[in-house]
Amino acid sequence: MKASYLKLTKPWLLDHYAHKRAEALHRLDTLILLTFISVLIVIVLTAWLFKHYRFRFVHESGLTLIYGLLIGFCIKYFDIGLWESTTIDVAPTNVTLQLREPPDYLRLEVKEKEQSQAQSVSFHYELIEGFYADKRKKDEQKIEQKTAFSPEIFFNILLPPIIFNAGYSLKKRNFFRNIGSILAFVFVGTTVSCLVTGILLFVLTKIFAMGFAFQELLVFGALISATDPVTVLSVFTEMRVEPDLFALVFGESALNDAVAIVLTNTIDSFSMSTETVDLNALLGAALNFLYVFFSSLLLGSIVGCLTALLTKLTHIADHSLLETSLFILFSYVSFLLAEVVQLTGIVAVLFCGICQAHYTFNNMSEESRATTKQFFHVISFLSESFIFCYIGVSVFVAGNQKWNLPFLFFAMIAIWIARAVFVYPLCAFLNLKRRPRIAKNYQHMIVFSGLRGAMAFALADRNTATENKQIICATTVAIVVMTVLFNGGLSNWMIEKLGIKHGDQIPNEYSLPRTDSAGEEREMIEPVTTPTSSGQNPWDKAFLPRKWYNFDANFMKPLLTHANPSLMDTMPPFTWPIAKFFTSDRQMAGGSL
Repeated sequence: MKASYLKLTKPWLLDHYAHKRAEALHRLDTLILLTFISVLIVIVLTAWLFKHYRFRFVHESGLTLIYGLLIGFCIKYFDIGLWESTTIDVAPTNVTLQLREPPDYLRLEVKEKEQSQAQSVSFHYELIEGFYADKRKKDEQKIEQKTAFSPEIFFNILLPPIIFNAGYSLKKRNFFRNIGSILAFVFVGTTVSCLVTGILLFVLTKIFAMGFAFQELLVFGALISATDPVTVLSVFTEMRVEPDLFALVFGESALNDAVAIVLTNTIDSFSMSTETVDLNALLGAALNFLYVFFSSLLLGSIVGCLTALLTKLTHIADHSLLETSLFILFSYVSFLLAEVVQLTGIVAVLFCGICQAHYTFNNMSEESRATTKQFFHVISFLSESFIFCYIGVSVFVAGNQKWNLPFLFFAMIAIWIARAVFVYPLCAFLNLKRRPRIAKNYQHMIVFSGLRGAMAFALADRNTATENKQIICATTVAIVVMTVLFNGGLSNWMIEKLGIKHGDQIPNEYSLPRTDSAGEEREMIEPVTTPTSSGQNPWDKAFLPRKWYNFDANFMKPLLTHANPSLMDTMPPFTWPIAKFFTSDRQMAGGSL
């Protein structure tokens, strides 16, 4: 291709038009952000109204989606936020194009030979937004870029506080009591759900000749396996259902987001390779999945433990503003560091949150404890509300979605069959040893609680380069909307219908904490203590939690917190020089939290 160049007829106008364009785009950006913020204000007021009048058939998450749909409808059909842009063709010849002002788009048509037939593909480069591909030759309009946010905003800005808050607000007592069952749901359940969904859709799409590759459907199965039952858990908290059921549903949703993203990335990278699908390739993919997941887990835990050590060995607690800032920054570093070293930030930030809650929280001042809890709760709520609102908006305005109703119908059938396929057999297997057993009505509720939300949407929206990926993105959006509105709205009725004990029907010592006047669950600060003299584990009698509890109480807590006895009491004498260095003045004085 010979060199081509653009030349303005009046170069001195360049600065004028650039300033004019930047000013117009700034106003448009501000208008769109104002619209979303205004919707969030309405959402907060509506949430208060619903809590005040105890209206449970439409949860605020469902209402947020409805608001998003209304905003998207107005943007689409009333031309709100429309920016008319210009597109010019870049011809592969040595020509000078006479322009009055800089264009918004450049289109370069490339001829590609495939099977002795020349095919044309139009590649576009927008001077501000970046590069993308499109088979159609058309004039692009700014509305698609100004109302459709980059998926990286979701992954790097909005999702980390949601996932961190899930780990930071974890109720350790009930979680670790059910840790074996939760891990089975997370690892076995998510994997089975991915495979069953992919296989069922592969069979159905083959029968109806829809042209989907098996790897694409496995990617869809992985991303759609990420459950986000925020609506159901809110109803659980308000009705104070049996804590073991709450722990199972919450634990699965908190951890399977991390598994789903690693599984999606592993399958997606595997599908882009030229390797054949054989046993060695599958084994390599499985090993890569385990490496990425557990390396991310370890990295996030190390960052959380490092924060705990810093807050223990310094007197930064005397300055709550600095302490809180350090806590927030280190928590975000766990996400960014994992992404930089090509691991998964979502896994890292989740387990960083768990470690921060278990260790760092106990070293912090009372003011910092309250501030961090409230900060992440508020940021998580606003981020989740914004995402649900944008999901509704994207139904109408996103340019990276292509609707296919038969595929949507098949996908809805596949995801519920896949969820039932792993929940009932897995619960039957767990019940062989588990006490108390997971009752049938609890199993039905776990299946019903499989809502899809922010994570599934973000994963689907991250890659929409092909037509099939655009169909998958649109299908994911539809599934999120339908499950949140239908399953979320009927959660209260389903609890009553299945006869699940809640509220005053269960003893107070076994119920979930009551909510305060604002409808939020009261925070219980667990004291930092070591095992009782009998050596019994207050969390669980299972082997894995018991072994971890003993190690945690004898080494991790004395090392990372001000717990007594200190390392000098629990470690062998030859380690005392090192143990003394990691023993705080507070521990020396015999004080404890």
